[in-house]
Amino acid sequence: MEKGGDVNGSSARQLMSQMLVEKRNNLAPEKVGMRCEGARRMHGLSRRDVAQIADISFNHYQRLEQGTSVGVSAPVILRICDALLMKDEEKARMLALHQAWARPRRPQAESRVAGSQAAGEISGRQRVSSSGV
Repeated sequence: MEKGGDVNGSSARQLMSQMLVEKRNNLAPEKVGMRCEGARRMHGLSRRDVAQIADISFNHYQRLEQGTSVGVSAPVILRICDALLMKDEEKARMLALHQAWARPRRPQAESRVAGSQAAGEISGRQRVSSSGV
């Protein structure tokens, strides 16, 4: 996390991705009620397993885990947390990361320029209206 507990969107994506991968890799299929028949190539759950349990598309989960998802809702995050058997504090952390990721942001430089342009336009309008033109 960044200083003061504040996380920007990029950091939030990275932290969320790491958390999802770690939880998925460390969760045995038997823990979520899946029967393992035959040899498995991995110890933990696959992305497909998590997507199936959370009732979301594989592609959506994969993009989320890779940090490239665009529109993910808090209820979907909670379903994924439940699928990965996350504890309450882990769920809270995921929701905080989701909020930081989803928070709309405007770059500082653009907002200052836009603000000064708008202020100039407003004062120009005031001069015009007060002069009676």
